[in-house]
Amino acid sequence: MHISSLSIRNFRNFCRSKFIFKKGINTILGENGSGKTNLFFALRVLIDDKLPRYIRFNESDFNRGLGKWAGHWMILSVTFEDLDASEEAQVLAVQSSGDMDGNKKTGSYSVYFRPKYQFRKELYDYSQTTGKTVEGLQLYLDKLTIDDYETSYLCRGTGDFSDDNTYKKYIGDFDNVEFPNPDDKEELIFGTFLPREISVHNEVSCTFIKALRDVESDLRSYSTNPLINLLRGKEKTVEVSKQTDIIESIDKLNDQISSLKEVKEVKDGIDKSIKEAVGTTYGPNIDVKSELPNDMEKLLQSLKLWVGDPDEEGYMGKIWELSLGGANMIYLSLKLLEYEKIRTDRIANFLLIEEPEAHIHTHIQKTLFDNVQTNRTQVIISTHSTHISSVSRISSVNILSRTNKQTLVYQPANNLDDEYITRAERYLDAIRSNLLFAKGVVLVEGDAEQILIPQMFKKVFGISLDEIGVSLVNIGSTGFKNVARLFHGDRIQKNCAILTDLDASIVDLPANADDDSTYEKHCRASEVSGAERKIKLDKFCNKNSFLSPFYSSYTFEVDVLMNGNSHEFIESLDEIFKQQAAIETSKKKLEDKSVSIAGVEVLRLADKKGKGWLALVVADNLVYNTYIPEYILKAVAFASSHLNNASKVKTAKYRLRKISRSKNDSYFEVASKVSFKGKEDQQVIDEYIASFPNDQFAKFLSYL
Repeated sequence: MHISSLSIRNFRNFCRSKFIFKKGINTILGENGSGKTNLFFALRVLIDDKLPRYIRFNESDFNRGLGKWAGHWMILSVTFEDLDASEEAQVLAVQSSGDMDGNKKTGSYSVYFRPKYQFRKELYDYSQTTGKTVEGLQLYLDKLTIDDYETSYLCRGTGDFSDDNTYKKYIGDFDNVEFPNPDDKEELIFGTFLPREISVHNEVSCTFIKALRDVESDLRSYSTNPLINLLRGKEKTVEVSKQTDIIESIDKLNDQISSLKEVKEVKDGIDKSIKEAVGTTYGPNIDVKSELPNDMEKLLQSLKLWVGDPDEEGYMGKIWELSLGGANMIYLSLKLLEYEKIRTDRIANFLLIEEPEAHIHTHIQKTLFDNVQTNRTQVIISTHSTHISSVSRISSVNILSRTNKQTLVYQPANNLDDEYITRAERYLDAIRSNLLFAKGVVLVEGDAEQILIPQMFKKVFGISLDEIGVSLVNIGSTGFKNVARLFHGDRIQKNCAILTDLDASIVDLPANADDDSTYEKHCRASEVSGAERKIKLDKFCNKNSFLSPFYSSYTFEVDVLMNGNSHEFIESLDEIFKQQAAIETSKKKLEDKSVSIAGVEVLRLADKKGKGWLALVVADNLVYNTYIPEYILKAVAFASSHLNNASKVKTAKYRLRKISRSKNDSYFEVASKVSFKGKEDQQVIDEYIASFPNDQFAKFLSYL
């Protein structure tokens, strides 16, 4: 049995969220504050016996996006798949009409935090009146307190309350003042009560490993040490003759210790002291004896784990001598081994691990969760580690995205063919997997774009792409589709811009292709390839509002140069040439207004040292008024649709400061008259646009 989905309605970060899980290892990806801990708490309410059986929620537990919480329900519901034939599992099974199979494979378990019956009845009665209004409804809701709520645990329900239509129909439509009759028995939707003798918490095994867990204490404890569970029952398999020899040896050892002269002296001293204090009539007889356990079960349970550092051969020490990361690694391994190897009467095993990167080295993170095999245990990991995400199967990933007052949940493999899932996973190594955490993504062809675009943005706007939540990802080719198809209304609902080259010829081509020189043939072939790529990309992105392609006219280096940025390339020539004559010759070509001259030269420089190397050198010579080509500006703006006013104001102030210090800037005199002091964010933004209408940042804002 495993969890296939978790539905959360109106709980903390989650307004209407549904998580999809698979057998084995599942990964929850999300930035800080996106609700990973709240997700685990919701799941533990349903399956973890370490939490109270009866949970009492508070007003603060309702999702803030509701505004006024009164009257709304808080619903946590988990769906199970592959139920076995046991009575404990089948009591959860969803009953389907017409299903003649005795063993149902799907089950559910839910907790409802809802107004008590009397108040639900009042809401229904009011919704049946002819004069009902939203204002009148509010009078009912205003008198409701958290004490008027109840918690109910039900199984076998089929309602998916993360769906708005289901919620409005069976809970209530607050906008239209329509509420169901609580006397209507909707057991198929809500579920039924569990039999008294069965508790889900007692029927499953669940271990929650916190990010800052005191794992050393857990490994010392009799109740939480997985080593003890692994050893339990092993005494029954020890040969009788060996047991007899060991017990006789321990009895003999106990006698030897008890008969030591030093021990007898202590015993006599205690005995004498007591007799002197209370007399011989009332004084008890005293002895000191060794009590090493001579029971095989107790002997095995007394065993302790000793560990050694792989760099210190021959030395073994206690578990607390390890680093906290090492202790956590051992605890995780032991717990997995316990769940996998020990057969219990529990119907399922669940291991919930919160941010393992908190204590585990990056290489171990990747190796551990890439190699671990689980057959009888479902593992759910929350993380913001790119190393763990890089080895996570896309089909087993849920992505949390924080928005205004709620968290959205995306499944990147939803409605995606297995072939495409496999291709996407090949791309998501530790470098590219950061796109799963971003608020917006820009895909680029190669190293030059990856190096130069973030530096241009930082230098020109005074703010980094990372700071505004945009990941620029180097695909290393023009095969964007394998990654880009993850961004879709069915999957990751975040904007993804694709930056690529049209590769138009930088030299005039003969009318007849047969007359092409070798270089012209290369230019013509690139131009044809670029045009074909545009047709395919446009078609691929068509009708997908989360994808948009942006094209350079020529190639990245040529377009950057031809947008008035010859200064940045000329300043880099000293790093390329040693002879002054070569520098002057190249400088003259780079300053030429003709792309057939300047463009050919910049590509020659790129070929000479490599595009990535040239980008590194040029990056050192960027200035605040380096002009970002329009197609790049539009692409970054598309990926930055989430940009908040605070970031816009920071850039506006940065630009004003730079312009006001540069007398050669065309806006210098205007900048000297502008002040943002004491103004609200929106005022600053509006005034910037009005004062500098043709500035790069004003254009960027217009593209958002």
